[in-house]
Amino acid sequence: MTEINPYLKVFFGLVFILLGLGYIYKPEAIERVNRLIKETFLNDSYVALHRKNWGFLLLLIGGVLIYMGVSRARGW
Repeated sequence: MTEINPYLKVFFGLVFILLGLGYIYKPEAIERVNRLIKETFLNDSYVALHRKNWGFLLLLIGGVLIYMGVSRARGW
C-alpha cells in the first residue's frame, strides 16, 4: 500500500478546516453551496439541524490531516 503525500494531507486538512469554519460562522454561504449539490446527499433541513456537528467534525478531520501531513513532512 502506498503512503499518501504529506502535502496532500495538509491541503485537504486546510480544506476541511475552511469548510468547518464555514459551517459554524457562515451558514448562509454553505446553504448557497448546498443548493448547488442538493441532489447528492445534503438537504436544507439536515444542514439547518446539524450544521455545528458537521462543522466541528470537519474541523477535527482537518486538524488531524494537517498534523499528519506536517509531522510526516518534518519527519517526526
